[in-house]
Amino acid sequence: MLIPSEVTPVPWRNGAGTTRELAAHADRWRISVADLLEDAPFSAFPGIDRLFTALGPLRLTINGTPADLERGDQIRFAGEDTVTVSIDQPTQALNVMTRRGLCRAEVVLRDPSAECTDGAVTSVDLGEQIADILLTTLA
Repeated sequence: MLIPSEVTPVPWRNGAGTTRELAAHADRWRISVADLLEDAPFSAFPGIDRLFTALGPLRLTINGTPADLERGDQIRFAGEDTVTVSIDQPTQALNVMTRRGLCRAEVVLRDPSAECTDGAVTSVDLGEQIADILLTTLA
């Protein structure tokens, strides 16, 4: 079980926020929790597919198109997309990044008392919920 509060936050690549890298596998995938403290642009990750799970209300604007998300809502986008986040209050987000063409991620949110999702590679303790991470190898 990965526990974000036990990991020290580090600055985003672009310096506009912080993240807690929870697990990674070579150049194939990475699991992290971002601390979203203010409106900010996201760092670019060319060649990466991102699965973003909001852990509180927020707005992502992806290539000029806004998407309002509530806790548990998920959205996929390419790492090279132009993305900004707008928030009314500090929150967090779970990010699973995969190398395009090599892996595909799924996140299943469950109650802490429920059993782990079959096929989960790992789980992230989000307090009120557990996020089971499934990774499929494509190549």
